[in-house]
Amino acid sequence: MPISQRAMPRGGHQHRRHGAARRLPDLPQYYYHTHFTDMLSKVKTRYESCLDSAPMAFIDNFSALPRDAQYAYVRIAGRKGRVFQSSKLSYPEIENLPAQFDHLQKAGFINPLSKGDIPDYLCAITKPDLVALMRQHLCASAFKASWKKSVLIEAARAHIQEDDIIDYAAQGDDVIVQGQSAPLRYLLYLYFGRIEEGLQPFTMRDLGLVKAPDFKDSYGPRFETTAEARTAYFYACALYDFRHGGEGDVARLIDSAADWPAPLCAVSLAGRDKLLGKLGGLSERLGDVDTALALYGLSQTPHCNERKVRLRYARDEDDDREWVKSRLEQMIEDPASDDEHHFAADFYARKFHKKRTSRVTDILRASEVIKIDEAFRHEPERAAARHYRAAGYDAYRTENAPWRMLFGLLFWDELYASETSVLHNSFERLPGNLKAGTFYDDNFQAIETKLSSLTNKPKSLLNILKSAARHHGAPNGIFRWNSRTLDKVKVLLEAAPTKALAQILRLMAKDWSHTKDGFPDLMLLKDGALSFVE
Repeated sequence: MPISQRAMPRGGHQHRRHGAARRLPDLPQYYYHTHFTDMLSKVKTRYESCLDSAPMAFIDNFSALPRDAQYAYVRIAGRKGRVFQSSKLSYPEIENLPAQFDHLQKAGFINPLSKGDIPDYLCAITKPDLVALMRQHLCASAFKASWKKSVLIEAARAHIQEDDIIDYAAQGDDVIVQGQSAPLRYLLYLYFGRIEEGLQPFTMRDLGLVKAPDFKDSYGPRFETTAEARTAYFYACALYDFRHGGEGDVARLIDSAADWPAPLCAVSLAGRDKLLGKLGGLSERLGDVDTALALYGLSQTPHCNERKVRLRYARDEDDDREWVKSRLEQMIEDPASDDEHHFAADFYARKFHKKRTSRVTDILRASEVIKIDEAFRHEPERAAARHYRAAGYDAYRTENAPWRMLFGLLFWDELYASETSVLHNSFERLPGNLKAGTFYDDNFQAIETKLSSLTNKPKSLLNILKSAARHHGAPNGIFRWNSRTLDKVKVLLEAAPTKALAQILRLMAKDWSHTKDGFPDLMLLKDGALSFVE
């Protein structure tokens, strides 16, 4: 019996259009099992060199389960949370569900409730059950049944013994805990490249709520060794805990920073640096400058370097000023990025050469001043465009959109269809080598050939339009499809100086993360001359 359109993933939404409910496709009866086994097969094939004993045992033991027991495990693995009351689970397509839970418990895929599962158990039970538990073990004045469930959970954890909670759960004799969560989480990370707490992406794709086109016939691995994969996984989990964990999780991350594993690949290096920046920023906000400096000191990203300089200059202890001066000189001489150079040169000039204003202030003071109608005081870009149109210009609101669309359409094959394209599954939309900064080197000849062809403007425009027609609507991580943006791309191609246009696109190919945005607000065209206004 097919799953009807009412079988929405938990937390899903039925999109409405023109007041009518959108018809969602019927899914095959065991669609969830198909997704799961396909995921395991692909991970085993692509990441054989990254699978240590625990995930390999998971795959082998799952394959050895009876088919209906497999269905039951995938069902609970796809649900929110880890603790469930089996009597409240109903899956008509699974034969003799209690017997399947017995199979799963014998194989370690579900477990009885333990003390470590108590927080998940309290979240899983209904509010009436939670109130009943508290009434058994607390006096009436210690809580109110009208409290929010989250407040009741805090009170229960604070005032009820763990053994009493375990005994209460055992009264129903139906509490089960999803087992094998750690190896499953790792396997899902290998497949998706991010922490996933369920199987929703597959269901959302099949329901048509998320597009996941197969750009390639086959996908390569993200990691080459177990050490690379495990280190990257460590930082992915740590960032997940920073975003979703409690104060204790964050405190443990900070306290253990000196013992974190050394990054072994670009993915783990980026994860570590991002985590250090997040924890350093939190320490700053809490007023703990020493901890912030210690965390920033473990990273050499431009952001962390800037924060170290600013904090030490503001602290002004024994050797701080001399350290800041020396560090700024190093950053000016050998910057990690253009932004770092701009920051260092500007800060050095203001703090050590007594320059009173920043470069941004100087630019603003030297800029043209135009008068706009007060009615547009909250829409300066629109007002400026109106002003220039009155002066005889063709004015277009641009910012990043036409640049990104031109880049994506020009290099679509290199990004998504070539052998050098670095994608690891059909859900990914931004190639890994573009994020890592190796896209230009990986495709040097093809990129330079296309940039050289920009001198033939009619042919370049025709190629861009052909690319747009072939791939129209395909989800990607570069740009959004919009016909008005494509019109601006045409103007850009036709009016921009070829060498300047090629240089901007070349910079985007070399360093996407720092050049994908920040473009001026307006594009102006008058008498064939193109200019931009911020």
